[in-house]
Amino acid sequence: MRFGGFPGVHVVPFDESDARSVVTDIYRSTLVRDVLTRNKIRDANMFERVATFAIDNVGNPFSARRVADFMKSQRRSISHETVLNYLSALEEAFVITRVPRYDLRGRALLATDERHYIGDHGIVRALFGYSDQRLPGVLENIVWMELRRRGYDVTIGKVGAAEVDFVATRREDILYIQVATSIELSPETRRREYAPLEAIDDNYPKLVLTLDPMAEDSTRGIRHHRIPDFLLSEEF
Repeated sequence: MRFGGFPGVHVVPFDESDARSVVTDIYRSTLVRDVLTRNKIRDANMFERVATFAIDNVGNPFSARRVADFMKSQRRSISHETVLNYLSALEEAFVITRVPRYDLRGRALLATDERHYIGDHGIVRALFGYSDQRLPGVLENIVWMELRRRGYDVTIGKVGAAEVDFVATRREDILYIQVATSIELSPETRRREYAPLEAIDDNYPKLVLTLDPMAEDSTRGIRHHRIPDFLLSEEF
């Protein structure tokens, strides 16, 4: 979980500093060879700023306007069209993947506040180090990647005013998933994570995935599992 899934990091028993250097080198070479050069992007500095902002906001609501507004706050000007072009270039190189929102009641994809996830979560730690603030996004990224590996199509679920982290569909199968670092911090935390799932009126499996050590219970049909156990499970 610390270093991501790049094979080169796991062939040799690197310490954290060396592992971060390996992942950073892979990321930098991808930006230069696969993105900047192929797309003939001239403003390398601005492109890297946009890429860094995207990676630092894994799992958060995301849009070209948010990027442009952030750059404006840094006294840098960039058009929405240029941001969209940069994000498309990153997506074509599999650095990021945009995940749309889906209205579970209206049965329609939504055009706003999509999220995005990164091709390997090790890049987040390589660029920024560890922080509790970024951990929820990294955990979501790990679960999203595993769902994609298992052949699920994944969207963000909107149910009323609430959101479900992942709606995963594979042929006739549907999974609803909430991801959190912990739900044992307070009763309010547990209610916040369970409420969106409780608002879904069907009988497909509903999961809350956390790092809590005693996460093997079921409440009102919603199952609570540890993230490592889910990753190793063959049930879903």
